Amino acid sequence: MNFDYFNYKSNNKVKKGSIIFSQPLMDDYNFKRSIILICEHNTDGSYGYILNDKIDSNTLDVGVEFPVSEKLYFGGPVDQNYLNFIHNDDTNSGEKLKIYDNIFLGGNYNEFKKKLNHEGVSYKFFLGYSGWSPGQLDEEIKNNSWIVINDFKIDIIFKKINESSWGTLLSNDSFKNKIFSNYPPDPNLN
Repeated sequence: MNFDYFNYKSNNKVKKGSIIFSQPLMDDYNFKRSIILICEHNTDGSYGYILNDKIDSNTLDVGVEFPVSEKLYFGGPVDQNYLNFIHNDDTNSGEKLKIYDNIFLGGNYNEFKKKLNHEGVSYKFFLGYSGWSPGQLDEEIKNNSWIVINDFKIDIIFKKINESSWGTLLSNDSFKNKIFSNYPPDPNLN
C-alpha cells in the first residue's frame, strides 16, 4: 500500500459553515492547533472565528457589560477590539447571518443578553476574527495549511473546547487525520 503519511491535503472544498483545522506543523502563533468556523467564503474573501482559544476575560476590559466570561474566545488576529457572537437563537430580531443549519452570527445583543440562561440557547462570544483576502484561504488550503471538515456534529461549535481538543476532534474525521491528531505540538521535543 502506497500511503504518504505526511500529505494532509484536504479533499474538501471550504465554504460558509466549514470548520478548518490548522495542519499539524503550522507554526503561526495565531493559528497553531486552531479550529475555525468559517462564517463567509466568497469572491470578496473569507472570515471566521477560532473556536478553541478561550480568553480569561477577568484580565480584559471589553467595553460592554459581559455576563458570561466562561464563553469568551479569541476569534482571530484581526480587529481584536471587535466583539461578536455565534448562537443558535433563530428568534433574535437583530440582523444576523445564518452560517450553518441552526448557527447564526450576530444579532441584537441586548435582546440576546436576556436569553443567555435560557434552556436550549447555545452561544460563544469572540474578540477579533480571522480574515483572508480574496483567494487567500483557498491558496492556503491548496498549500496544505488547513484541513477542511464539512460534515460535523453541530454541538462541537458550542462545546467548551481548547487547544487539546484539536487532536480529539480531528481524530473523528478520517483515518489519515486520526494519525495527525496524535502529532505532538513540537516534534523536536518528542
